Amino acid sequence: MIALNQRYSYRDICDSLQVLSECYGDFCICRIVGTSQDDRMIYMLRMGFGQKSLICTAGIHGRESVNPVLMLRMIEDYALSFRFHRKIQDCDVETLLRQYSICFIPVVNPDGYEIALKGFETIENPIYRRMARARNISHENWKYNARGVDINRNFPCRSYVQQQLYEYPGSESETQMLMRVFRDYDTAAYLDFHSRGKIIYYYRNAMPHTYNQRCRQYARALQHVSGYALGRKEEELLSNVSGGNSVHFYSEQTGKPAITIETLPQDAPFPPEVSSHETSYEEIRAVPLSMLEALNAGERSIPRL
Repeated sequence: MIALNQRYSYRDICDSLQVLSECYGDFCICRIVGTSQDDRMIYMLRMGFGQKSLICTAGIHGRESVNPVLMLRMIEDYALSFRFHRKIQDCDVETLLRQYSICFIPVVNPDGYEIALKGFETIENPIYRRMARARNISHENWKYNARGVDINRNFPCRSYVQQQLYEYPGSESETQMLMRVFRDYDTAAYLDFHSRGKIIYYYRNAMPHTYNQRCRQYARALQHVSGYALGRKEEELLSNVSGGNSVHFYSEQTGKPAITIETLPQDAPFPPEVSSHETSYEEIRAVPLSMLEALNAGERSIPRL
């Protein structure tokens, strides 16, 4: 059983994904989908039999260490429910995972995850280590990769703004990995889990009204099971350097729903308290399943682009 209320190293997370894929190998497969800038392997677990996949990511920001653990527990709960024909909050897990697959990437930014938990000495590349220390940011508040780039501002989309002299759109290994996943899989939607405010962001300024109208319907379904607030459209880009997100890239490239789920209270500290695991997990446990149910309903009732 994946235990909550404790810290997991990145190695712990990778080992847990491999164990889960071995225990539930008849409908789960774990594979390496890329490497980080500091040469850590990035793992994805794909669950289900459907051709169309829901992509779920966490850990794009290093300091947001709660959601990767919650995603591990989510994988285990979904796998147990599939095997033993159980429902989760009235969602029929077996039926949904025969229609769709879910691709879980619990830690998109393993370098940042390790830095935030353990410090800058975890950076293997000595040049990157010196660059990181020169930023004068405490390791607990580190949200970047080992090279000091914010992955969630690095995607080639309309809102991208260069923030470091040595970066460009899609410059980072982690960014390229996620772009490949979006390209290589037949995706139905994308959920990106972050940690600030108990809020759901669905509005994409670069997308047409019909797209945002449709995504609002999906977001309301997720609000129903999580109890989170819906973000207002003016909150999508809070500053002129807050673009270039993975959800912006996905929505512009595919025209399909891309929603950000923010767990934890607005004033939660970094590193997040592990005591928040239980409450946060109950809030988001059924979110991907509810998204799949909404996608099914949406095929019939929500206007297309």
